[in-house]
Amino acid sequence: MRSPADIFATAAPDRAVNLTRQDLIDLEHALKDGIHEFLPFASYSLFFPREGDCCPETHYDHKARELMLPLTLRGETLGVFVARGVRLTAPKALPPLLKHLATCVLEKLLLYKRSVTDALTGLSSREHFVGSLAQEIDLIQHSLGATTGGRSDPELQGFSASLGVILLDLDSFQWINERYGYLVGDSINAQVGRTIGALCPRHVTSARIHNDTFALLVPDASPKTCLELAEQVRQAIGALSFQDEITGDNLSVSASLGFANYPQSLRGRQFQRTPREQARILLRAAAKAVGTSKAFGRNRVFNFGDIVKAGGRVLEVLPMQRLAVSLGRGVGAQEGMRYLVWSPRFTQRTIEAHLSEDERLLGRSPALYKGEIVLSEVQEDMSVAEVLHAGDPAWTPEPGDRLTLIQERDSFFAAEAASDGSAAASRDMLTGLYGYRDFLSFYARARGRAEGFCVALTRIITTNTERTPEHWAEQLAEGAGGRPGGLQQRLDASVAQVAGLAERIFLADAGDKPSRPAGGRFGLGGLVHFLPGADPAEMERRAQELCRQASAEFGLDLAVGLARYPFLHLAKADMLDCARKGLEHALLLPAPRVAVFDSLSLNVSADRLFAEGDLYGAVEEFKLALLADPGNTLARNSLGICYAQMGKADLARREFEQVVEAEPDNVMAYYNLGWACQRLGETTSARAAYERCLSLDPGHGFSLVRLGSLAEAAGDLSSAEDLYQKALDMPGTEAAALRPLARVALAQGDASRARECLHLALAANHNDAQALHMLARLYLDGGEDPQIAEVLARQAAALVPERQDFWDTLVLALNRQGRTEDALKAEARTRA
Repeated sequence: MRSPADIFATAAPDRAVNLTRQDLIDLEHALKDGIHEFLPFASYSLFFPREGDCCPETHYDHKARELMLPLTLRGETLGVFVARGVRLTAPKALPPLLKHLATCVLEKLLLYKRSVTDALTGLSSREHFVGSLAQEIDLIQHSLGATTGGRSDPELQGFSASLGVILLDLDSFQWINERYGYLVGDSINAQVGRTIGALCPRHVTSARIHNDTFALLVPDASPKTCLELAEQVRQAIGALSFQDEITGDNLSVSASLGFANYPQSLRGRQFQRTPREQARILLRAAAKAVGTSKAFGRNRVFNFGDIVKAGGRVLEVLPMQRLAVSLGRGVGAQEGMRYLVWSPRFTQRTIEAHLSEDERLLGRSPALYKGEIVLSEVQEDMSVAEVLHAGDPAWTPEPGDRLTLIQERDSFFAAEAASDGSAAASRDMLTGLYGYRDFLSFYARARGRAEGFCVALTRIITTNTERTPEHWAEQLAEGAGGRPGGLQQRLDASVAQVAGLAERIFLADAGDKPSRPAGGRFGLGGLVHFLPGADPAEMERRAQELCRQASAEFGLDLAVGLARYPFLHLAKADMLDCARKGLEHALLLPAPRVAVFDSLSLNVSADRLFAEGDLYGAVEEFKLALLADPGNTLARNSLGICYAQMGKADLARREFEQVVEAEPDNVMAYYNLGWACQRLGETTSARAAYERCLSLDPGHGFSLVRLGSLAEAAGDLSSAEDLYQKALDMPGTEAAALRPLARVALAQGDASRARECLHLALAANHNDAQALHMLARLYLDGGEDPQIAEVLARQAAALVPERQDFWDTLVLALNRQGRTEDALKAEARTRA
């Protein structure tokens, strides 16, 4: 962890940001390049004088051709750069000049540090934080594309394809600024920054991004990792105390935190944005989580992924049993999601009864729910919901009530609607169709009587004015729909036009049957239809016709998702959700955008679960996709990748073998098969698979890296080096080849080349734990400064704490410095 001494404590910009020894370690490659511009050398070392040692002077050893160059900045010697293989034409005159040139290099490094540092807190600046986040996202995208199949290859990249962003906002901080002055506020901000910097591991990038808002970038982080770190930060800030010198008042602060993970918190077309745009989207997601923390009482932590499940609240009670709620499309809310409504004033509490002096009974009061609602119109930041079930008519929902997501099978309303058909259903005045609540009531009864049926979900994507429903929702939320002929009227007109077309196309031959077809509203720009006894192929044809006519007559671009019952072993109650998955599939298609829920729709759904980190859910969806279509090789390959991620290489190999048997030219499947065989120790089969990849795609650099690793394992270092070098020269695989090249160089005794490759590897990915560890070992084995080795080994162990060899290297580095007590503590950590 960073020492608080390494983080400046004053707000004065000219004193706040200074160059430290740690900076020389972090920027060693830039330091080396800067000195090499004016002093050619064959190899070098970086040393740090111990406290109490006299300041070394510039010295040139003519016989050894070695120059000792003190790194001095503003009177402070930060380190010593030892250049070897140096030829000086003027051995006496040049060394003092070279020392001044080295100082100029340090000045440039200081300027760089100041450009990326927040002067008040010593943390990173906002711009540097966003840039670092974009770089990490770019690395993950590169990792996800490593196999040409959209999945990570952790052995090549040295990190898992994930990260977390934690956002922190001090609670009620403006009150402190206004009451005690902004200088007091600045001192508190500075102390909070020092606390965050001291608490966070070195691989975590921390920044102040605005006033009293801070951010942490946590590489290789799961939601659990982010939650644990966020809680530590929250508690540390809550433990701080301050005193106003003028009034003598004692002050304390608290913080509300939220976090979002990548790629779990992004969806759909957001992944098509540039890495920098995705970084902004991820920050916005974390900000939404912070807002939820504040809405739920401040001084707490909330996960963006949990907002749609348990972070909603009632904003306003609307007429006609409707509510405005705080859940929108931006947090993953969808039409049809159901929630229980409960009051935070009547939460579960402990009940205690004393039977005697020594005996007592303990229990908890039951949760008191006001009722059940369903989201009917989902906008970007909020939704309109309809009340499905009221627990007590006298105890109605009110602003501030909380929401908890439930599944339809857990719904109070489903059983009530299925048994009660007496209530008169109201019709939407615009379209003549059921309102969404009444459609659900009708659907719950009608599906029980139908042996087979289809469900169709229709959504307006764009109009001839190129407006999306999301754009309409944003504008309507801002009040733009109140103008005559405004967006509300245009949206209503479009929905009415589509409803009329759908009535003619879907319901034309309905007749007067007991299980009659019916339609209803489905969100701002959508419709839902129940079509009993319908032939799926005929309904698909009619849906395509609906899309074509809507485009030709009204300039509307539609997407339609269809689901049919029976389908596999799925229940009738699942069909509405299946139609929603079909709609997600349709949105990815060219016009006419129509998809019948099938094996490919399950692929789309499984891919989303995989991106969200739900590996087991993805496996089940891929299995369903193969049950629906055993010939779906994309699902089979993806299932194999899931097994590989779960460490089940034997199951993964079985799936990949079936894919290459069905598609002999599938490069992605051959590469994945080679990986699985290599993990199982079947090197001959692995080599054959990688060679097949290269015969199909000579530019497949990752197969070269894999073949290089096989040659290296067999002791053929010359062939391994040749293969790694070829991969290094190919676009897209440069970073993957650098660390293996360093490994081969070390085995061949070329420490300088190994160091160069490792520095380049860390420039490409500064959290490559393997490269950090190798560089630490290189310093120790070469007899160089163990302080640098300690820093590198500590960072590697923090990134991958389960690696015993990383901790062993840290213990060795500490012992080399004579820090026996610290070494024993690190060794004890490995046994914990």
